[in-house]
Amino acid sequence: MIDVSELRRLYRQYGFEEADSYEPGIHVFTYRSGHFHNADIIKTGPKGDEEKVFNEFKKTGYACKFRSYTTTQSIEKTLFRGFFSAESTRKKLKREYSRYTDSIAKTHSDNGKYEYIRSHYTINDAVGTRSVVNEIYSRLKSTKPALFLIEAAAGFGKTCTAHELLNEIIENSDDMVPLFSELARNRQAKIFRYVFLDEIDRSFPLLRSSLVRSEIQNGNVPVILDGFDELLPQSKTAEDNDGYEHTEPMLDTISELLTKSAKVILTTRRTAIFDGDNFHSWVEKHDEDFEIYRIRISEPTIEDWIPPARLDALKLVNFPIDRLSNPVLLSYLRCISNTEFDAAIANPNSIVDKYFSSMLERERRRQDLRVLPQDQYAILKTIANDMMERNYTSESKEYISDVILKNHYELLDQSRKQYQPEERPTLGELVTKLSGHAMLDRSNENGQGIGFVNEFVLGNFCAEIIIDDTSNEWAGFERFIEPSVIATIARADDTKQNLWNALEFSLEFLPVTDKVLYTIMLTDRLDIDLCDGSVENIEIKSVDIGKSNSINNFIFIGCCFSDVTLVGKNMDKVSFINCRFFNCGFEHDEEGGVIHALGCDSDNPNLLLALQQRAVDDTTIVRKFPDAEIFVLEKFWPKGRPTFHKHRPIRIVCANSAQIGQDEILEAIASLRRQRFIRDGGKNSVLELNLEHISEVKTMLGRS
Repeated sequence: MIDVSELRRLYRQYGFEEADSYEPGIHVFTYRSGHFHNADIIKTGPKGDEEKVFNEFKKTGYACKFRSYTTTQSIEKTLFRGFFSAESTRKKLKREYSRYTDSIAKTHSDNGKYEYIRSHYTINDAVGTRSVVNEIYSRLKSTKPALFLIEAAAGFGKTCTAHELLNEIIENSDDMVPLFSELARNRQAKIFRYVFLDEIDRSFPLLRSSLVRSEIQNGNVPVILDGFDELLPQSKTAEDNDGYEHTEPMLDTISELLTKSAKVILTTRRTAIFDGDNFHSWVEKHDEDFEIYRIRISEPTIEDWIPPARLDALKLVNFPIDRLSNPVLLSYLRCISNTEFDAAIANPNSIVDKYFSSMLERERRRQDLRVLPQDQYAILKTIANDMMERNYTSESKEYISDVILKNHYELLDQSRKQYQPEERPTLGELVTKLSGHAMLDRSNENGQGIGFVNEFVLGNFCAEIIIDDTSNEWAGFERFIEPSVIATIARADDTKQNLWNALEFSLEFLPVTDKVLYTIMLTDRLDIDLCDGSVENIEIKSVDIGKSNSINNFIFIGCCFSDVTLVGKNMDKVSFINCRFFNCGFEHDEEGGVIHALGCDSDNPNLLLALQQRAVDDTTIVRKFPDAEIFVLEKFWPKGRPTFHKHRPIRIVCANSAQIGQDEILEAIASLRRQRFIRDGGKNSVLELNLEHISEVKTMLGRS
């Protein structure tokens, strides 16, 4: 038996009005939209004449339809599929997925075939065992709301993963219609609430936004927002609270959606905002409201991309494979013909140049474009320069065309003369060809503008522009630094060094993690001073730490070190927390300072013993540093807060204090662990307050 009150509620939610049927057990719900008047006739009891009601409403101009429901769920499913045009919407999204994958597969070859690369990843700091897509999809039908935060560096597969998840839902779920948006394309207001409403209107133009929001909360419309970082403020430091203050309203808008069974998936570049104390407090605030899954995608591996035969050929010619951890170049080496492949690996330093030459020559054939490759390159570089000056990555086709015409009028006029008179395009037609270049993303179905086809291409031009700055003190928008670095890794050593020299001034204003990563990527060294800060969850390979630089009052949390030599003479008050060491060494020096290794693993036990010998004797901790223990416990129960935090990230607990040194804080953590006041939390790099001793903690902190 159908619950009549639920029947009425659901139909009213979709904008229907109930009409009187004058027949017992028969309900009629009408819906008017323009010239179309519809009536659903539903029989809920044994009595009543359906045909009579049908004919009466048909005479008054309604398109009538009998509906037969057995459960409340069947009502919901029928209304949802009808109003959200489930089949046609899925077909539209499938075309969007195909258009995206074709643009990747056919970039280098007309016969190219797209294949999603399953990257390594972690989920809530645990190593993932499936694929990122399966990890998320398996949780979409959970009854509890969930936020999935997919973090990765530029070019590591965030957008591919978002599209692959979209396709997985389309192919395997009949009762879901995703809301999919690439936020980099939306040049509307940067206030997230309005951007999100704009995306709802774009995806479902015939539906009320309140109805769409309701179905999002019911879990029927999973939200996939690719490029969330495009709307984030460009914070300059990890402690930049102003950056979070601008981000918090965006997160609050998302948290308003995350009720009932809602699922929201965000992709974003790694940013300090999501590692800060404010974000962790926001997570704890909503700990009981919805699940939060942080998924971090690692850099692609060569083995995942290159067929074994070509990989053997690369090794045979001593090709610097480590420089090619970039999906664009790996895709290029996988897709090109054998002849082109042999030519590309003959001169490893020119691999990027060959990639661009191949693309530009191919574009001449594809569009019958009589613009020389070097001139095409100059035009694209001009577009990138305008982006960097005006801080955008996507604009209208009209705007991009205007940039081309304004800066290259003479070049275009000369190029027109390369055509026969009867085939010669107008200036406008030639500009149209260039604005539809293969290196520009010309998918403009939704009128949201065009930009470069991927971060690598954008970064290549940005890197050249930064290096061209003769002041060596480039200070542009932070948004363009990461793609510049990623695109330069495969270049020759002198090019990488030139970019680092040009960026050295700007790196001082970046989060420490970015500064460390970019320095290693571009110089293959870590010879910058590190003081009063921390880095978290990064991989450091084949460098010396502390050999030619000073490291003082600094924390490495959850980091993985491979083939690294730690040099003690220039290290003092340095802590390694929950880190892993593989094939690493430690150079002792009596002049060095205090080093802590807390919760670390190593394939060489002697390394951890050597590091622990540099820590202060634990027997003096309780007697010597009671203030430090109070400092640590107050991170769990701050002054003025009525209740305590049960979990705190180690990074936040170890945040620098003007009164208490980092070594004292680490020793206090060790002491409190021994006393069982705190213990390791369920997640990596998280501490937990032991509630069995909460009364003693209250006494120590003077809490009533």
